Amino acid sequence: MNAGPLIEPDQIPTLIDPVILDVRWYLDGRDGYASYLQGHYSGAVFVDLDTVATEPAPPTAGRHPLPPPATFVRSIAELGVGPTSQVLIMDDARGSIAARIWWMLDVLGIEAYVLLGGVQSLPEADICLTPCHATPKAPWTLSINEWPENRVVNTDEIENQSSRFLLLDARSQERYLGDEELIDRVGGHIPGARSLPWQRVLDTIEGSSVDSSRAEISNICDDERELVAYCGSGVTACTLILALRAYGREAKLYPASYSGWSSDPSHIVCTDICDD
Repeated sequence: MNAGPLIEPDQIPTLIDPVILDVRWYLDGRDGYASYLQGHYSGAVFVDLDTVATEPAPPTAGRHPLPPPATFVRSIAELGVGPTSQVLIMDDARGSIAARIWWMLDVLGIEAYVLLGGVQSLPEADICLTPCHATPKAPWTLSINEWPENRVVNTDEIENQSSRFLLLDARSQERYLGDEELIDRVGGHIPGARSLPWQRVLDTIEGSSVDSSRAEISNICDDERELVAYCGSGVTACTLILALRAYGREAKLYPASYSGWSSDPSHIVCTDICDD
């Protein structure tokens, strides 16, 4: 298996003048920039996920709705990213937050990588305490106005064309089953979705998983339906997309994810295990 866009610390020197982005963000509201200041990779520029990778929208769009591509391009150009840049993205959550920026860059055709294991995997000699500042680039013109249909799925498709898809829920199994839900309106999952926590897939790539997990992922990759990843708000779902690519299988993103789906009281949510 080729880890693809997931790279290890000793592979960083193989990148050519990369733009390095540190995307720390916490579900519990902790300050990502404060963590960045406590130690980051030398040359890494901090990225605020809530301002760069999302925009305000109605609750049915989820907690982290995607900004228009052109808006995102303006933001990343300010961070020093251009259309021909190589970009290395990292966080302190095994790549699960960095994956959202990776996915957005990948859709735009920018060569991007996520550091496997996160900032914690870096040698101490590579850690810096001084904030790093970007050299902005001019925004460039895109050929798309919306995120392309071959990379995203909307709520209408989930409602009316569900047989086309194998939905993969990247959240913990406790949230999937509705046993634990401290954020969204009601606990559970989208009908028909299979539980596949993002940590389990990364474990198989890092070599710390059990054989049953690898077999489960192989079965998913062999499924003829379109794979669609979702989570609570469209962030850690990108980790599934990133990791599944290492298995040679592409998946789409449902950006609204469970927060968007469950915000509509007319939508059914399930609390049983689906394995079809």
